[in-house]
Amino acid sequence: MAPLGLLVVGAGWAGLYAAKYARAAGLEVMLLEGREDLGGVWNYSDDPGVVTVMRNTVSSSSRHVTEASDLSMGEAAGNFFRHEDALAFLRAYAERFGLSDRIVTGAKVAEARKEDGIWRVETADGRVFRAERLAIATGVHQRRRPITGPAAGFAGKLVHAGDLKHPLDLGAGPGDHVVVYGGGETAADIIHDLASGTGADVTWAIRGGQHFFRKAPIKRDAPPGHYDRNDMPLDEYSSVVMGLLTTVHKGSPGRRTIASVASSGSLFAYQGHGVAEWTNDIRWFRQFFNKNGHAVEHVWNGRVTPARGVASCDGDRVTFEDGRSVRATHLVCSFGYEADFAFLPEALRATPTDRLYRLVVHPDDPSLTFFGFARPTILSLPYMIELQCLFAQRMWSGEVTLPGPREMRETADRQAEELDALFGYERSNRNIVCPFWYLGVMMEAMELSGYRRLLRRFDPRRDWRLFSQLLRAPASPLLLRMLVADYGPEERARIDRYVTPMMFGFRREEKVSLARYVATYAAVIGLTRLLRIDQILERIAKRRIARRGRAVPLRQAPPRPAATPAAAEAPAPLSAAE
Repeated sequence: MAPLGLLVVGAGWAGLYAAKYARAAGLEVMLLEGREDLGGVWNYSDDPGVVTVMRNTVSSSSRHVTEASDLSMGEAAGNFFRHEDALAFLRAYAERFGLSDRIVTGAKVAEARKEDGIWRVETADGRVFRAERLAIATGVHQRRRPITGPAAGFAGKLVHAGDLKHPLDLGAGPGDHVVVYGGGETAADIIHDLASGTGADVTWAIRGGQHFFRKAPIKRDAPPGHYDRNDMPLDEYSSVVMGLLTTVHKGSPGRRTIASVASSGSLFAYQGHGVAEWTNDIRWFRQFFNKNGHAVEHVWNGRVTPARGVASCDGDRVTFEDGRSVRATHLVCSFGYEADFAFLPEALRATPTDRLYRLVVHPDDPSLTFFGFARPTILSLPYMIELQCLFAQRMWSGEVTLPGPREMRETADRQAEELDALFGYERSNRNIVCPFWYLGVMMEAMELSGYRRLLRRFDPRRDWRLFSQLLRAPASPLLLRMLVADYGPEERARIDRYVTPMMFGFRREEKVSLARYVATYAAVIGLTRLLRIDQILERIAKRRIARRGRAVPLRQAPPRPAATPAAAEAPAPLSAAE
């Protein structure tokens, strides 16, 4: 039997995209999936041994920033989708692009090695597959990052967040004190559910500080931590126009104040929270944004106590880095996950994923590619995956010629140094990437950079309406397709629904002209930059934090629940209208 053109390990978001784009490049494809169905972590399982999203998970990135460039999830999913919506979308994607019958389930890969220039891949049950190329799309959620350091000494109930299928499974209630340790989006989800669904005392510990960003504009009349899944997503307030008015590389001057007001209702929510315990010196867009910033409202009303990282544990006493301590019944460590490439040859897995050529191609063996390991500071992981796949399709089809191994290594090293300089500090997760920087890198790799080329592709004299829409569309997979790949009537119809609204809108406004859009954003961002309003307000916020420990005034907290409801009935971070 002739070897396949490409064998993809994993049939989640990254694996399905890689397989679809490989087929578009003319390759014969097969996907190996360790579980009995596609979907990866978005295919929820009650099995504690299987890493998936939690039962009540709602996306932190908006649907438009996440869904595929050539297939929509549909309006019914709302602007922020549940895991059931994501799984239904991935199944529809596999069916739409002829991938369903190319997925081999129950095929956990045990070993992959080269034999006579061909990849030989053996599964745990002894099946063998051969292919000219191998794509790794197993994701970063392969194994829980172990609980180490001071937290490991806690004598109470010590839990890894990855072991929770729902935060209320902890069983915490009045009389308990839960410390949640971690600044990521899973930690924020746990905080929200504990604060709104239990009577337990809750402390939120974050080491090294964290930047927050809310999913949708805050509503004063909504319960703390709640939002409407159909409100305008804040991660869609980006466009070519805004990119010309300000720059992410310089911390988006002129936009920080707007983001603060929309996300918190305050001018002084420094770094999205205005809390002394979580403040750091990292500039805007230089740290992963926690887009579940709605959970911070429980800190602003005093329901949740913020704390620095855990310095030590003595029995059930948890001491934080600022010397404060509490007695806790539970310590939940949201320490994340690690990728697992144990099935690859040792020489190949020695190269970390942040040293791949264009963060995709292994420099020592270009037949080996990786998808879904570069994590964006903002936007979505599927956006990054589709950008990688657009490049890979050109590589597989021969439109893009790769340099030799030495040049690929030099390029990978140089770009790693560029990212280090851009971030300006030692990242604990080396795979965190600024997506706007990465777009420039990949456009250059695909030989598609340059405004003149784009103006030739979208000549305003031929199609003013499309040109106007593209200037106002947010960074998204659909915009990527419009910029670099073939598109048809379906994509043209969708782009109209993507246009970024006017500022602070809870819904998109119809028929806003390009002139009004440009004039409004130019005036607000331009004036803010000219008067240095961002810097002035941030200085005021820092002084407030230094004097009071808070830059945002304390808000009224709702009464605590008398008892913990059943997990199945627990409130998810949605509006009451849901």
